[in-house]
Amino acid sequence: MREVVIFGILLLNLIIQSSVFPFMEIFHVKPDSLLSLVVSFSLVAGNPTGALVGFFGGLLQDILFGNNIGLYALQYMLVGYLIGMIYGKMYVDKFFIPIIAVISANIIKQSMMLVYNFFTQSGVLTDKIFFQIIIPESFYTAILMPFVFSFIVKLYRNKFMSKKWRFPKIL
Repeated sequence: MREVVIFGILLLNLIIQSSVFPFMEIFHVKPDSLLSLVVSFSLVAGNPTGALVGFFGGLLQDILFGNNIGLYALQYMLVGYLIGMIYGKMYVDKFFIPIIAVISANIIKQSMMLVYNFFTQSGVLTDKIFFQIIIPESFYTAILMPFVFSFIVKLYRNKFMSKKWRFPKIL
């Protein structure tokens, strides 16, 4: 049941990100709601949930928006895994740690994209991208993060998210 709910959240996120968020652009920057979801699942459930949510969410974005299948999946999976390593090692409050985690996750994800652009010789100026896209997107996503994180925390308080279903053996 948990996997179905997570997949439904990823599909709903994809619909919202492709239909609503283009109208929320400020200076050609929009929040990364998938990153907020990946960081939230990583902080609440740890690994491998964070990495798997990142992989499948990134794969959905690759299929619909990407030029290369697997690029977003790799980025979000690595970010989900790295943030998931925090799980159980520190107290995660509802505001400060999720915001710091999503800002650092966005910088890591965008740095991976800069390395990819460097090796594909796309001719993108690094300093221009850093100050015009990475920093504003990090803070724009950080504004969204407390709402997404509180939703995921409330979701994980439900019994069906933590209960493992076992079917009786039929003899």
